[in-house]
Amino acid sequence: FLGMGTEFKGKIIFQGTLRIDGIVEGEIDGNDTLMLGENGIVKGVCKVAKAVISGKFRGELFANEKIILKNNADVEGKIVTPSLIIEEGAYFNGTCKMAEMVKNVTEQSEDMDEVVKV
Repeated sequence: FLGMGTEFKGKIIFQGTLRIDGIVEGEIDGNDTLMLGENGIVKGVCKVAKAVISGKFRGELFANEKIILKNNADVEGKIVTPSLIIEEGAYFNGTCKMAEMVKNVTEQSEDMDEVVKV
């Protein structure tokens, strides 16, 4: 959990569910669910199994299972997922590729200099 007032730059690797209500700039890799709260802001590349977006996202979002843009989501960038749900009121400006299976999103980078395991 990254609460309001938290700012992070770098790479986050997580297992289970990660909720972000603060600001993250960089890469997020996880094997389960990313939840971006209403006050959360993410700028960068995210590779997860599922994403539930209620806040502001700028960048590339890859999900093996599905992405849900809640009614107050503000998303600009690229989405790749086999299942996309956009609630009425959500803002999405960008491209979307509906892929059957996204490449394994939990692959680790060889460069582990700026990695935080949550």
